[in-house]
Amino acid sequence: MRKHNLNELIEYKDNAFYPKVLINEPGYRILLLSMRAGQAVPEHSTPEPVTVYAIRGHVTFYEGPVGCELRTGEVVSVDSGRPHRVDAHEDSALLVVAAGKPQVTSDRISELDLRDVARPFRHPLVFQTFDGLGLRDVFDLITDHDPMPLHTQMDATRPGQANWAYIERGPDVFRIRIRRIALAGRPAPGHPVAPFASQ
Repeated sequence: MRKHNLNELIEYKDNAFYPKVLINEPGYRILLLSMRAGQAVPEHSTPEPVTVYAIRGHVTFYEGPVGCELRTGEVVSVDSGRPHRVDAHEDSALLVVAAGKPQVTSDRISELDLRDVARPFRHPLVFQTFDGLGLRDVFDLITDHDPMPLHTQMDATRPGQANWAYIERGPDVFRIRIRRIALAGRPAPGHPVAPFASQ
């Protein structure tokens, strides 16, 4: 049994939205997403269906080009694999639940293209995407520079959990295949236990 007081966990950051992981299990993840007015979560998708509960504030939730207003006490859901994003109109807090069977995509590998994403949002979006992976799941990260600082940060906050392999290495486009090789608290062989970090 796990108990959380969501009102006590809400924490805003002025430079970017703040996703705080509460539960991260295979096929079941919960995070608390705190956003200042004017902040946005860039478009992305998850392998599982997602349900978003508005705990505080007012946001617009988009599935592709279609938007809906979401205010305190309201909930919206989106199917697995569907691109979605969020814009905050006032200081807001959302409880995001990703649960259920991932969409079957045969051998297709999802992509996270950061080239058009503002720099302050890039690392949080990568960590959110990575934290949404199940064991052995993979995605391709595409960026316009070699993301070595991101690699170092991931090794520090999620030690032993990720395998990086360069598919394309510049000079203008970098493509890195990132595979989850261990879950938080369940390290791959030869790695120490990773603290349950939130980004």
